[in-house]
Amino acid sequence: MRRAIFAVLVFCVFFSMTLSAQTIREYTVKRAPQAIAVDGRLDDPGWDAVPFTESFVIYNTGAAAKLQTRCKMLWDDSFLYIAFLMEDTDVWGKTVVWTDPKYCLCSEEVAEIFIDADGDGLEYLEAEINPLGAVMDLKLSKEFSKGGTADYGWSYKNLKIGITVHGTLNNQASTDTSWTCEFAFPFSEIAPTAPSMNFPPKPGDSWRINLYRYD
Repeated sequence: MRRAIFAVLVFCVFFSMTLSAQTIREYTVKRAPQAIAVDGRLDDPGWDAVPFTESFVIYNTGAAAKLQTRCKMLWDDSFLYIAFLMEDTDVWGKTVVWTDPKYCLCSEEVAEIFIDADGDGLEYLEAEINPLGAVMDLKLSKEFSKGGTADYGWSYKNLKIGITVHGTLNNQASTDTSWTCEFAFPFSEIAPTAPSMNFPPKPGDSWRINLYRYD
């Protein structure tokens, strides 16, 4: 009976895979049957029951990307789980611990997530991760193009991450196939940015999230 309940407790995420193309998709996020082991392996039974998103496209044109990127999402009482699977023939990274706000981690290979739970374009959260596990996270007041500012002093305190490289990291002599990463975003740290929303979400709730991958 408990598993049947899990199957119907869902909320929807509207996620954007482009900017200029303004292509917005809807993904139904199911409740996880149990806590997800955040290790980057994507072999947890909870992931088996949920589909991938559509393949990502080039953000400013909507064209198909050369290397495929897809995601899966789940949730439980405490976390929103997001998993990336990214094709890559040469997985690399150089930053082990990100500390310099003047250096964008997106200069390297990263998975990137913006969370704006109430979809108002205000007080939303950004997190990027590279294959070495370096995390760049911050809070934005609103879009930079609309006069927004970034709070680099803000960071997730209980964010969980896991990474697996399918190949050899930082070795151009070898041919890699992909890398995967998992995030567990704590609802307790997202909640202050969207006081009108439910945490954990209720069935039928809708969030706005942008998902990106830089290669």
